[in-house]
Amino acid sequence: MDTFQHIVLSPHYDDAALSCGGLIAQLGAAGQPVVVATLFGGKPDYDNLSPFARQIHGRPLAGADPIDQRRAEEAAALAILAAQSRTGDWLDCIYRQDAGQSRWLYTDEAALFGAVDRADDELIEELAHCLASLAPAPAACALIAPLAIGHHVDHQIVRRSATLLHEHGYQVWFYEDYPYIARDRAGLAASLGEPGRWQARSVPLNPAAVQRKIEAVLAYPSQLEVLFPGQGPLEPRVSVALHGQAEATGQGQLAERLWRLRH
Repeated sequence: MDTFQHIVLSPHYDDAALSCGGLIAQLGAAGQPVVVATLFGGKPDYDNLSPFARQIHGRPLAGADPIDQRRAEEAAALAILAAQSRTGDWLDCIYRQDAGQSRWLYTDEAALFGAVDRADDELIEELAHCLASLAPAPAACALIAPLAIGHHVDHQIVRRSATLLHEHGYQVWFYEDYPYIARDRAGLAASLGEPGRWQARSVPLNPAAVQRKIEAVLAYPSQLEVLFPGQGPLEPRVSVALHGQAEATGQGQLAERLWRLRH
């Protein structure tokens, strides 16, 4: 049998590090292969953007080529976590249009955290098919996908694709999306839905793994002011927030948590 692999499904270029970077760091340190598949990593036509996408591109620290900038950040972060990278060419939701390119699918902040547009229904099945080809045999890998806490539409799509693979026999675990889990504690229960459907697995983290997670998150400077708003230097702000989240998850001990659907 091939070496058992862990494939972390990251909707965007920072989600894996933010949500389960400690787990990735520990697996990497133990010599266990980890692949981070960043799915919505494609580059749009910068001359044809929606007003909303242009607004986001105008944020502080956004470079002239935001996708190249984020790819470079991702490479630095995954090197810290000792993970391999696979980047998908699907476009982030702020760049997507319907099949006839007559309508932008998500045109404001509210839409980002609303219902998945029906025009994206086929994308869910396409992602599941491509992920099945990326993964080795179901018995030789674990897929780790977002729970979609916070309801970001791209996270919802990846969760639904991963759930299809679960139904076809793949071992799928779901991580708690950060920073949404910290911003809305009720979001976890809302994402889990019906009680009794889920099995939790606490992942104890050693201090070195938490430190590598913090260093990896700091490798995404273009995103940090949005992710960690506040006053004072960024590095201690990020460190305090991520340490605090790990301690809250582990009820005083450092931990991350995964969830699995019961069969």
